[in-house]
Amino acid sequence: MCNLVRDIRSSTNFKQTVLIVDDQSIALNIHRAILESLKLNLNIVTKTDPCEAVEWAKNKQIDLIITDFNMGEMNGLDLIQLINSDHKDKLIPVVIITVLKSKHLHKSLIKAGVSACITKPVSTNNLSNIVRFLLQRSKDFYNNQLASNSK
Repeated sequence: MCNLVRDIRSSTNFKQTVLIVDDQSIALNIHRAILESLKLNLNIVTKTDPCEAVEWAKNKQIDLIITDFNMGEMNGLDLIQLINSDHKDKLIPVVIITVLKSKHLHKSLIKAGVSACITKPVSTNNLSNIVRFLLQRSKDFYNNQLASNSK
């Protein structure tokens, strides 16, 4: 089974999945366009409703989550905690995007397990570099998991 999963994830046709959640469709479309410009062969899933995102994420293989912090029904940290509760075997890399410039908030988010915190407006280069790094790290995590499971 491990060989099959390794073969699937290393296939040139394999697409890493990125979930983008933002209650503002304009921001969602901007972030999606930035990711599409990277030409990384990604499966990009977008959701404007955080509750819908939590439901969608159940039993899905997610390599990266990009989410707004302030959303109507729940904040980005609550969203991540709900999704991670269904993915106990793997901590999903997370980028939180916020208009709040509070260093205390950013430090708290990082301390809570968020991989990166970006202040709006989002720099294309900044988001691109972070996404590339986190997706590579996610890929390395799976390769290491599969290698250790096959021993």
